[in-house]
Amino acid sequence: MAALSGVVWFMKRTLDQTEKRIEKLEEGQTNIKEEYLHKNDFKEFKLELREMFNEIKTDIKELKK
Repeated sequence: MAALSGVVWFMKRTLDQTEKRIEKLEEGQTNIKEEYLHKNDFKEFKLELREMFNEIKTDIKELKK
């Protein structure tokens, strides 16, 4: 009977640890999803960057004149 109690205790402990680990992994996954640069954000950044480069090109051309 004591052996059975020991096995049940060990299995419960293992299950509890596994559940905690899964919760941590799910929290990490949620954080990654929230902080990940989305495709639309990247498009906006590309457009802003392109505009900045065009302004720099225009400024350089004006300096050469």
